[in-house]
This record gives sequence, structure tokens and C-alpha cells, in this order.
Amino acid sequence: MTKVASITCLCALLAGCGDRLSEIKDAASGINSAANSAASAVSRDVHAIRAIDINYKDTSFTVNDLFKTILRDVRWDYDAEKNELHVKGTWQAPLFSEQTWDNAMKKQLAETGVVRVTCTLTDNMIDSASTNVTLVFNDETILEMTGEDALLHLYDTYLQKQTP
Repeated sequence: MTKVASITCLCALLAGCGDRLSEIKDAASGINSAANSAASAVSRDVHAIRAIDINYKDTSFTVNDLFKTILRDVRWDYDAEKNELHVKGTWQAPLFSEQTWDNAMKKQLAETGVVRVTCTLTDNMIDSASTNVTLVFNDETILEMTGEDALLHLYDTYLQKQTP
């Protein structure tokens, strides 16, 4: 009798584990689906653009290297009709290091400062004249750069981060 009761209890426990295991599998599947959908949300055009090579001051790097190095939490969008690349990310030093922000402001910018970069692509190159960089803090634009100066500032910041 005790063997039957033991087997019954064991079967009940295993049946409960099976349901739980099924729930875990479903959750893992949902996470995988969300990851795949996020990866496919970035268009093929953006993937090709991110691979564009940049040669600046005897250094070669890609568009992806540039923005992944100088910004955090980078998000990409490409408007094929206008040939515009839109990159959005969280500010990090040394971007705009010439500004006289105190440490408290730098800390706040690192948490909530949003950098938006818009540039036009012509013949697989960034058109420096059409580059626009803005830094937004508390829904207010606190810094804006345009044209070649803006693009060269991004490049120089990249090089600065590469030098230990």
C-alpha cells in the first residue's frame, strides 16, 4: 500500500513539474521570438549602411564602430526615400567634451541625455554638409551642430575613445 501511495505522490509531483517545464519552454520560445523580431526590425539597408567604411586621419572604421563607440543604447533608422540615416543614442563622454559641464550635469546626461544624428548618404558615403547632431536633455535641445564640423566632431570623438 505504501508503494502505491509513494508512486501516486511521485506521479503527481512529476505531472506538476511537466506543466512547469512546459511553461518555461513557452516563455523561452517567446523570448526567442521577441529577439528575432527585434533583429529583423532593423532593415537590410541599415545593416549595409552600418558596414560602410570610414577613413579618417589614417584610421579606418565602420559607421557601426563610430556610433557604437561614441554613444550608448544606439538605435538605427534609415529613410530610403531621403537617403537619410537617423541614429539615436544616450550621451557618453567625451562627446562634446569642450562643453563646461560640471560632474553632476555629466552624470545626468549619461543617464538621460539623448543624442540624435541625422546624415544623408551619397554614393555609400556620409555627406558631411548634411550632417546634423543634437543633444537633447529634459526635452530641450541643449546643443546642436551641423555640417562638416558636426561630422568631424563625431570622428574626432571616436578617435579620442580609441586612444588610451
